Amino acid sequence: MIHMLMKNRAARLSLLRWAPLWSAATGPALAQPAAPPTIAPALEQVVVTAQHKPEFAKNVPFAVTSLSSKNVDMLTADGEDIRVLSAQVPSLYIESSFGRIYPRFYIRGLGNSDFTYNAQQPVSVVYDDVPVENAVLKSFPMFDVQDVEVLRGPQGTLFGRNTPAGVVKIDTKKPTDDYTGYLDVSYGTYNTTNVTAVVGGPIVPQKLDFRISILEERRDDWVTNINPFDMYRKHLEGYQDFAARGQLLLKPTDDIDALWEVDGRDLDGTARLFRANIIEPGTNRLVPGFKIDEINTNGDNYQYLGSFGTHFTVNDDFGPVRLTSISAWEHGDTNSRGDVSGGNFYTLPNGAPRPGDTTGPGFADETSDAIPSLDQLTQEIRLATTGDGPFFNQGGVFAFHENLRVDSNDYLQTGVVDISLNQRQATTSFGVFDSATYKITPDLTFGAGVRLSTDHKVYTVACSNVGPSSCAPPLQPTAKTNYTGPTYNVDLTYAVTPSINVYGRIASGYLAPALDGRNVEYDFGNRAEGNFTEARAETTTSYEIGMKSTLLDNRARLNLTLYRWDTHDLQLTAVGGTFNSTQLLNAKNSIGQGFESEAEFLPIDNLLLTASASYNFTEIKDPNLESSGCGFSTITGGRLCTIEDAYDPATGNYHINGNPLPNAPRWVIDASARYTMPVADGKDVYVLTDWSYRSDVNFFLYRAVEFTGMSLVQGGLRIGYEDHTRGIEVAGFVRNILDQVRITGAIDFDNLTGFVNDPRTFGIEARVKF
Repeated sequence: MIHMLMKNRAARLSLLRWAPLWSAATGPALAQPAAPPTIAPALEQVVVTAQHKPEFAKNVPFAVTSLSSKNVDMLTADGEDIRVLSAQVPSLYIESSFGRIYPRFYIRGLGNSDFTYNAQQPVSVVYDDVPVENAVLKSFPMFDVQDVEVLRGPQGTLFGRNTPAGVVKIDTKKPTDDYTGYLDVSYGTYNTTNVTAVVGGPIVPQKLDFRISILEERRDDWVTNINPFDMYRKHLEGYQDFAARGQLLLKPTDDIDALWEVDGRDLDGTARLFRANIIEPGTNRLVPGFKIDEINTNGDNYQYLGSFGTHFTVNDDFGPVRLTSISAWEHGDTNSRGDVSGGNFYTLPNGAPRPGDTTGPGFADETSDAIPSLDQLTQEIRLATTGDGPFFNQGGVFAFHENLRVDSNDYLQTGVVDISLNQRQATTSFGVFDSATYKITPDLTFGAGVRLSTDHKVYTVACSNVGPSSCAPPLQPTAKTNYTGPTYNVDLTYAVTPSINVYGRIASGYLAPALDGRNVEYDFGNRAEGNFTEARAETTTSYEIGMKSTLLDNRARLNLTLYRWDTHDLQLTAVGGTFNSTQLLNAKNSIGQGFESEAEFLPIDNLLLTASASYNFTEIKDPNLESSGCGFSTITGGRLCTIEDAYDPATGNYHINGNPLPNAPRWVIDASARYTMPVADGKDVYVLTDWSYRSDVNFFLYRAVEFTGMSLVQGGLRIGYEDHTRGIEVAGFVRNILDQVRITGAIDFDNLTGFVNDPRTFGIEARVKF
């Protein structure tokens, strides 16, 4: 909790005075005023730690949105994973081609659509001050959280590597000196069951506290495989996901506290369901007669994930300086197998023969990707000044090391392994940083920071011949990358009035170099250099101006942001195509620009309205850059998609200069309304509805009609009863009210294969606090 990070008594009391003002807020919490409200009730006062210190968001010189624990609990009540945050705040989009275990994040259009386990993303996820690098670790469930902060724009100074687009910062609830806990149970469509149990309190009052949090999520298989030739599971899309966290907080003196946290997860579920031929040719619509609860696939499907982690955080105030040390180890292993061709070549999704084809078992283009071992070690040490003076400074060092092994298998039609590709990657990074702010006048604050980072990566690959096909490793089976460079930020904040702040910021970030050797598996019988592909480090510079304001006697809040980012050597991944190969690319330059707005309004005491919108324009700017296109139709022999880019007959590729980035929707809009009606002393009935919209997205580097995802509107409704005196809440909810099912990703090498979002779900939830 915020007050546990505060040792200065005056500052702590100031923050705690406003922290309990919950109001009925359920939408994104926006910029916060430092001045007290003049009337009651007023909008919730939110404290963020986006700059490694507790402060009101109004004073943070970049766009940051905070979602409270109530927001997160309501969004995840029906079993949603971290992807539920997508489109809930401006400029944030999240998708996955692996299902629950591999989320890919995009902020302001900047992200990475690469699906391999060694890929890296320009959006960092920081869990309890520990950055988790691999996407498998980023998928850890959100439960018993204090808040989620989305920091938009480069965060290279304080958060370091792989943050040129921003940071998703998740903080869990910490132990306290009060005995407390709760039990939360929900049940819904497809026998979806979520159970969260939390207990905590003092072991030795004022000296040693504990907190234990447990989550179990289950869903029955609800999709039936209608393929008569399939030898595997007939029912899919269910999961059992168990996670737990234990914490001990030791406070030997008033100036020292030490937190030890242990967490783990075990997931047994279904990999992404790739559905063959579900896109109507010449359009981006689902084919007539599509049924979301049926699939026609002749391959196996499963997904397992286990993870374990621990970290130790020490805070020590001595004199004018505060020392923070964070030591962490994260371990994971996973195995995911699916049919990437989408299923039976010779039938439509409803099982009927396709015109011009022969019925039969077809081919099983099955692959499995496994991480037998993933280990991440991090160590951060920070020194920060204390007190209430005009000058604040924090600096420190950060060390990162990761060992990763990835095994990828291709299968024969009989279901046995044909070729096995074994990859190992070791990454070491080190950074030293310093950041300072100075109040030039009571209304004008200047800030600046710099970080110097190094990255070293070693990647090896080997290919094993198991079945009748043959493969050979490259002549040089090992590749290395090295990078050293600075990142920085400069910002200025001015209080126009006590209720309005304006700011300007220039900041930079980088994405470390990347290596890939997956194509060795397709070099059947050949030994040749060039199987490795490498992407140089990408560097991003961002320019941002904004306003954060509180209006109408603290009953309204409005934030506005304008930004532009320029990225040199943007890392791109060309995937799929005719040979289903993968190649890393660098675009000489790319740009993104747009605006963001956030608003909250309390028109009457019991009604809270929120709304946010963002416009993100992205463009690849490299006239010489080309990408392969989609594969060829098994029916016509021609391209299976309608490509809109210029064709280069000399290379057989397509020019992608001027194209938008993949998975970069232009518009992201979110709105919510909550009305609370008191029915007795300490008892309320409430109605909450929330809606999000994201515009269409391009799935690949090239533009094709069939591989442009349609816009998606998601709505939710929740009606509940709260007895605050007894700590009881009961509610009913529905998600995806409109039951919109859209194609959210595709495979482009065999047929018009895609995957879709979940349909409408219903449920009830009950929570008891003590």
